[in-house]
Amino acid sequence: MFFYVSWKETNEIYFICPMLCGRIFSIKTTKSRKAKQRIIGLPRCAKRAWSPVETQLGEFFDCRMTEKIKLSGLESFLMRIADYLRKNMEESEYKEYIFGLLFLKRMSDVFEEKREVLKKDYQHLPEDALNSILEDKTTYGDTFFVPKRARWNEGWYDEENETEVPALRDLKTDIGPMLNKALTAIEDANSEVLQGIFKDRINFNKMSVDGTPVVKNSDLRKMIEEFNNFPPLLNKNFEFPDLLGAAYEFVLKYFADSAGKKGGEFYTPNTVVRMLVKLLQVDEGMSIYDPTVGSGGMLIQSYQYIEDEGKNPKNLALYGQDNKDGVVAICKMNMIFHDIFGSHIKYGDTLVNPQHTKNGKIMKFDRVIANPPFSQKYSTEEMKYKDRFIYGFTPEDAKQADLMFVQHMLASCDENKGGRVVVVMPHGVLFRGRKEKEIRTAMLQRDVDVLEGVISLPPQLFYGTGIPACVMVFSKRKSDDMKGKVFFINADREYKEGKKQNSLRPEDIEKISYVYLNKMEVPNYSRLVDLSEIEQNGYTLNIRKYVDNTPAPEHHDVHAHLVGGVPAVEIEEINNNLSSKIHFDAFSLFSSGNDSYRQFAVSNRDEIKRAVEESIEVNAVVSQLHDNLSTWWETASEEFSTIAGHRDALLPKVRNSLMQSMRQALEPIGMLDQHQVAGIFVNWWDGVKYDLKTIMQRKWDIDLIYPEYSELVTTMFFADEQQAIDKKQEDVANREANLEDIVEQILESVDYEPEEPAEGEEAKEIKHTPKLAYEQLAVALKGCEENSDDAKELKAYSAQLKDCEEALKAAKSELDQLQKTLDLHLELKCLGVESKKQYAEGLLNQANNEIGEITHLAISFLEQSGLQFCIPAKDVSIESILVSLDEIKKSVPSNKNKRTAEQNALLTKVAQAKDVLKEPKKKFTKLQKEVVKIQQVLSGYDATMQSIGGQISEEETRTLILQKHYNIIADQLNRYTEQEKREVIAACEHLFDKYATSAQQIAADRNKVMNELNDILKKLKYVD
Repeated sequence: MFFYVSWKETNEIYFICPMLCGRIFSIKTTKSRKAKQRIIGLPRCAKRAWSPVETQLGEFFDCRMTEKIKLSGLESFLMRIADYLRKNMEESEYKEYIFGLLFLKRMSDVFEEKREVLKKDYQHLPEDALNSILEDKTTYGDTFFVPKRARWNEGWYDEENETEVPALRDLKTDIGPMLNKALTAIEDANSEVLQGIFKDRINFNKMSVDGTPVVKNSDLRKMIEEFNNFPPLLNKNFEFPDLLGAAYEFVLKYFADSAGKKGGEFYTPNTVVRMLVKLLQVDEGMSIYDPTVGSGGMLIQSYQYIEDEGKNPKNLALYGQDNKDGVVAICKMNMIFHDIFGSHIKYGDTLVNPQHTKNGKIMKFDRVIANPPFSQKYSTEEMKYKDRFIYGFTPEDAKQADLMFVQHMLASCDENKGGRVVVVMPHGVLFRGRKEKEIRTAMLQRDVDVLEGVISLPPQLFYGTGIPACVMVFSKRKSDDMKGKVFFINADREYKEGKKQNSLRPEDIEKISYVYLNKMEVPNYSRLVDLSEIEQNGYTLNIRKYVDNTPAPEHHDVHAHLVGGVPAVEIEEINNNLSSKIHFDAFSLFSSGNDSYRQFAVSNRDEIKRAVEESIEVNAVVSQLHDNLSTWWETASEEFSTIAGHRDALLPKVRNSLMQSMRQALEPIGMLDQHQVAGIFVNWWDGVKYDLKTIMQRKWDIDLIYPEYSELVTTMFFADEQQAIDKKQEDVANREANLEDIVEQILESVDYEPEEPAEGEEAKEIKHTPKLAYEQLAVALKGCEENSDDAKELKAYSAQLKDCEEALKAAKSELDQLQKTLDLHLELKCLGVESKKQYAEGLLNQANNEIGEITHLAISFLEQSGLQFCIPAKDVSIESILVSLDEIKKSVPSNKNKRTAEQNALLTKVAQAKDVLKEPKKKFTKLQKEVVKIQQVLSGYDATMQSIGGQISEEETRTLILQKHYNIIADQLNRYTEQEKREVIAACEHLFDKYATSAQQIAADRNKVMNELNDILKKLKYVD
């Protein structure tokens, strides 16, 4: 028995599948023209366990899991779908297949949810009128209308061909063509939004060169089954509202990573987009335009930025254009999956034929943002609206369209709300000559003055290009303090290095945006430059001209290299620039010397690291940081808690307040500067953004702790149990070591030697196992006399080995039981006992129902056979029936000669009845035993819950979630303090490598070795 089944008034069945970790499913019945006794969409284990009683329902079933869908689960699910496709095509090709299926399922689920609401609203209408309303597109308002052939869970009747057409979930044959028709149908029904997304672009029936389908029908069926076994893609099932959008972004990044250079055609790294949006300074009510929109990430993050600010993003006007129809389709789907509707995404070449026009002119927007393709060619042959390019045209055949994109963006930018342009450009536009210099010069004239800032980015941030990139910020209405000036940031040395691609860290984004928006001048990082200086430099914007962050040439002291010692000035430089921050005195690594040169007090390089890490002063300052962090969290956690259950919580206000208070707590200690402290905060805040959304939606949900952070629950409630497990693990380890020792002793005592490999074969490693020891003991015993001392010794070894094995087996069994008990206690503590009780009660009800059914069948059989007996209704059971049959038999004379014909016939019926009831009696007895066992389990649940102190409370869950967050912040603090220590260690080790051995020392060592060699040669009389 695996399921508990019970009917509800809503025609739903609820059951629990223990093979799926006790997850609760509901089954909703639907009607079909071809009613069959079948179960659709259940997990395989469920199908196997479904008993004949349930299959008699004769309905179609729709499996629905009531758990919230987590982002990690949805990401894993989509990767499983990808597994069916990766064997057939390149990863860069099959993204559209996944997106198409995902879109179909999502739209069908949302449509079905809306349809159920409409059925209830119009249930008072006659059936024909109701059906007419339900098939009217206008009834569904903003919800996409899904035609019959595109519905996932509902089959339909094709009147034209007079055939039944199964629902998408039930397709078995011709799946590719049917999915194509479904996508076409849903696009045609919603053409005002979906035009061009699917039709003639996504082809599930694509053929290979040999005429066979690229994706087999069987693989498409498996993909559909995956969707069938996954919960409906509805917002109410998501752990936070934008879960589907977040998963879509995950898949986009996955495919961009796989596509290499092509990935850059539709995806800009999320961290870069986040920085650009911060620089864009979006506000509600604005219009935002991306002329090279790609997958729409910049528009979506602008929308989310307003949302995170606690403002209304729905009154943003979002516009975009791209010259690849496939990318436009991806962008539109991305918008829909993020529940962003009303955006205006067009297809076409932005430079040649801009699509967003009004009254014969290009439209103006409050904010313009883009990452155009670098170094592209363009053509003026069919170009429209050439008056956009007021600063000039670059050569058409020279792959220099970069500043043409900039000019288009400036022409599309409105001044009314301080029109602002943020664009990614290759470094070449900053300093190249000829036409590009002319355009640059025109933009930098004081009467034009549109360039506000230039930011140099780290290398290799973008897909498929190693070209150095920068961000250019333009403003149509500069503030008074920025007029006639350009702000430069050189951020190309601060990033996270990756194997194939580098990335901006949260602290890098925070530093760039904070420094830029506040126009802070930071040595070797940022500087505000007057236009007159740029003019003197020939209108070059080469960032190193204005902010040079090139490290100074390394100093080499000739005297130290030749004679020895370490220059005190270089030690002092480490103290001033690095070690003083962590309260470490670099001079403590040196002993003797004069004011100018010191000698190392350590004899080898490794002692430097040990000296820093064991420094009392260093550890004291690190402890002080953690003490201050703990004190800060006592107050900060209360402020953080205010977001719980408040969907309209002003996260930016809480965020800014917490960051400010953290800075006040940690900066004064001096080890970390404001940007590093901001990095600690941002790494935490951005890393738990989905936690934040869940807390806002569902308050202190145990799903944020269990099972991923169940060690926190163990620490709070089950420390003794964990201690017992740790002790038993140690016991198991000791017994395993003992077993290994006895095996080695046995093999040594029998002089075991592995066989030599045959000629030409490599020797194989033979593991010394108990099995090998037993085998060698058996061989050795054959060569001994029965009661000899050698035989007794070998038998003693065998007994000892057996005892060790049995002791280890028992210890492992005890450990396994301890772990299972803890796992059960954790589950009950976090999830409660109700689901398990419901499952057990369901089994109990089902067992009792089956007992009743067996009894009913027995009564029916006896009635049909004409046997008569009287048993009170409350006492009727198969046992009482069998007793009655025995009584009937006793009432008939035992002597055959004294029986009448009627009595013989009666005995025959009794014998037949008892024979028929033999197997039901066995099942009846078995079910009775099951009932007893289940009742014992049920009675044990309450006792177990009482022993563990009941289910975790909301306040306890809150404590654990806050502890989890504090641990994350503390880990970030450790990361930064360790980095500071590593930098000091590296600098001191570099001094050691550079100066520890002087030329004089090398010469002295050489002379010593030569003298020793000469002495040896003299002793051997090779030299005089």
